[in-house]
Amino acid sequence: MSNNCKATLYDKKNMAEMDWNFYENGTFLKEYFTEFITDTTTYIRNVETEVCFAAIGKKLIPCTINDTTYDNSYVCSPYTHYITYTKEELRFVSPKPLRFFLEAIINFFGSFAKIIEINKIVYINNYCLSTNLIAPLSKEEILALKELLIEGFPDYQLGFHSINEICHKDMMKSFEAEGFNLLPSRYIYISTNSRLNTPRKGERKKRRQDEKCITKEMTIVTNKELATEDIERIVELYNQLYIEKYSDLNPQFTYRFIENLLKKNLLVFQGIKINGKLEAISGTFILNNMMTNPIYGYNLSLFPQYQLYRILRHLNTRLALDNKLLYHQSAGAGNFKKARSGEGTPEYTALYVNHLPFHKKIFWKSLSFLLKKIGIPLVEKLEL
Repeated sequence: MSNNCKATLYDKKNMAEMDWNFYENGTFLKEYFTEFITDTTTYIRNVETEVCFAAIGKKLIPCTINDTTYDNSYVCSPYTHYITYTKEELRFVSPKPLRFFLEAIINFFGSFAKIIEINKIVYINNYCLSTNLIAPLSKEEILALKELLIEGFPDYQLGFHSINEICHKDMMKSFEAEGFNLLPSRYIYISTNSRLNTPRKGERKKRRQDEKCITKEMTIVTNKELATEDIERIVELYNQLYIEKYSDLNPQFTYRFIENLLKKNLLVFQGIKINGKLEAISGTFILNNMMTNPIYGYNLSLFPQYQLYRILRHLNTRLALDNKLLYHQSAGAGNFKKARSGEGTPEYTALYVNHLPFHKKIFWKSLSFLLKKIGIPLVEKLEL
């Protein structure tokens, strides 16, 4: 194996020996994870996990290790992702007979999920966010990563988060060549830089309309204008949208998590203050010429007087354009995002189970088949 693919696993036994500065993006990872490693629930209430790092050459990849914590957020629990959360999402499905049919299928798989130890998994490239941006890996690096983690965790499933064809076409082929199965996880929307720079007529109109939603009472603020007293409000606005409106299975970020991100400038924050009060916020994660918004929230009670969601999207589209970034818009609000240069595509987890017993392989193969044949086509049709 070449030096470029030299593989080392850093966990709680040898973490202190790691030279963060040696690795690409190592400084960022140190600032992001150092305190988080000690107690993940202090930073994200519903994420109880162990963090380790797979070092491949000069690339450092964060991983989470789980066993049986079935009430974790979906960011580190496949049971929550594929069973609990999917059942919640059935509320968007009509007619009722189809919903009941799908619920029966989910319940069937759920009855076997704990038997096959579905949560006994190492999630690779996991920042414990809904969307995990990726530094590209070659086929040789993927092989080294697989061998390293099988050696370190021989009884665990291996799952590589957040793969999609628009961003990772070559990586997807390499994962499949190394025996990984591409397991659909959700349907996402991506605006490439070229699409953002060549909007269609209707998209240009939507952008102008979004920009006009900014009123004279509003002040746009970024990291340097946000103060300590705004942190609690950021948590509140995020919770109002993602936890209270959507699902408490989304990661529940704490004051300390947001404080760390803001204090160390790990995310690009953009907020909207109305008459001096913070009423909307986005926090943008940037890596490898890509961006996404893991922090997003606004005062729902101000709709429709103020179109805060549209303004945040406008600000982030401008951020992507000004910095020549691909804009990963995550899942949901499909019609809205497609009207603003977003292209819909399935997102996958590259799952490796070939080293595990036959019954576990059959479970995942069957689940993958159903997700590809029923799940993804249904989401595409409903434009979720």
